[in-house]
Amino acid sequence: MGTSSILDKYRQEINQLLVDIYPEGPRSLAKPIQYVLSGGGKRLRPILTLFCANACGGNKENAMPAALAVEILHNFTLVHDDIMDRDIIRHGQQTVHSKWDDGVAILTGDAMLSLALKLINQTSSLREKQMSLFIDGLLAVCEGQALDKEYEDQLNVSLDDYMNMIDLKTGYLIGLSAQIGATSANIDLDICLKLRNYGRFLGRAFQIQDDYLEIFSNSKEMGKSLKSDILLGKKTFLMIIALEKDRKIIENYLHIINKDFASGLAKIRDYLKESGIVEDTINEVNKNIELANKQINSLDIKKNDLLYLSELIRKRGS
Repeated sequence: MGTSSILDKYRQEINQLLVDIYPEGPRSLAKPIQYVLSGGGKRLRPILTLFCANACGGNKENAMPAALAVEILHNFTLVHDDIMDRDIIRHGQQTVHSKWDDGVAILTGDAMLSLALKLINQTSSLREKQMSLFIDGLLAVCEGQALDKEYEDQLNVSLDDYMNMIDLKTGYLIGLSAQIGATSANIDLDICLKLRNYGRFLGRAFQIQDDYLEIFSNSKEMGKSLKSDILLGKKTFLMIIALEKDRKIIENYLHIINKDFASGLAKIRDYLKESGIVEDTINEVNKNIELANKQINSLDIKKNDLLYLSELIRKRGS
């Protein structure tokens, strides 16, 4: 079976297990949890967990609880992020706070975190090691989101600041997904750490692509609302470089966006293309994918599925 078929098979199995993760409980809690976890998504993180387990000689059954846990953790953060950013679309459907209200969304996220921790607690002899990794990942994601919110109101944000923020908010969890999969195979620590670094660089590439797509894609293709990041003044890879090049012209375009979104966005798109920032962004994505692959190329593991995943992410923004 080829990697593409394995990936589809894993995604279908993950989707089914997630739908059934909380079958009973108060209807006001069970219904929104099922709604979130059946909403779709790429399932990049749990698939990466399973791929890393397989690459290291482990098996799907031992890795699956941790794989589901990282995906539920990821979705927990999205439910709460959507409240903070007032986003109304996620994975092509209404966000929880938009469909119900903030209180339901907060409680849904809290319960999902509990379910994720419960899954990690099922990992038998690896429980203590995986729980420690998972808790560190939870805190890192929260720190990354905190910095993202702080930077909205911060006039000057450097690329180093940005990289640190996305390493926490996006890269850490994708790195955790890889590391926790390798850990489930009980393989050498050095290999686990290299797989974690592979995931972190992949996470950088993924987030920078997101920054690009949120300006050059559309809500239907992305499955989420795209206006909020620009209107909130989110410091993305492209906007940080643009502000460094010509703050005055970008601030003028942002002023136009607040009055006429389509017109202002068109001006920003043209500027980003003409100034070479789009090319810089594509180069940065490719650089981080190469750095990710470099982490695993020398390892004596079954790496073909991981290299296939790297190329899927590389092509995602094209």
